[in-house]
Amino acid sequence: MTNTTTRRADRQRAHRNHWILGIITVTVVAILTVFALTSGGSSAGTAVERTGETNSMGMPIIATPGAGSGVTEVDGVTASPSLWSLGRVALNVAVRPNWTFQNTGTQAVTLGTPHVEIKEGCCPGALTYTGPTTLQPDQSTELTFELSMHPGMDGAHDMTLHVPVQYADGTTSVLDVAVTGDFRD
Repeated sequence: MTNTTTRRADRQRAHRNHWILGIITVTVVAILTVFALTSGGSSAGTAVERTGETNSMGMPIIATPGAGSGVTEVDGVTASPSLWSLGRVALNVAVRPNWTFQNTGTQAVTLGTPHVEIKEGCCPGALTYTGPTTLQPDQSTELTFELSMHPGMDGAHDMTLHVPVQYADGTTSVLDVAVTGDFRD
């Protein structure tokens, strides 16, 4: 074999190897792209799970994203979670974080109408108790807070719900829970 023949064979082998490497690279990128698209996209937890319901504005209601954490208490009444961290929420959908209030005391309590304090963002939604608002000892109820944002209302939201508590002996206190979220597409 001559030097020229050897070099030509080396060039052909290198060309073939580059071509094979290119095909493998394109195939791997295509597989990863298909996987990302079929598995809900990114790892940011932005997948939307619709409940099949729509709110009064016609927006689809989705399963509440994020997670609740902590327990807060005031004079024998607990609320769980103390904070709903929704994370990123798409625009033009509704979410309904909820809290469980339990009377852990020895006298009846009545939960009043919550007042929403907006620390950041805008537009609090409807607050609804799903059970009784007068709780006997060891009784509980839930409070839901519907939130839905559209373009122009996007961005970070941070709200505290101040829930009045009235005791059977006439005394009162306030129990605070909170919700945060980043509403954007």
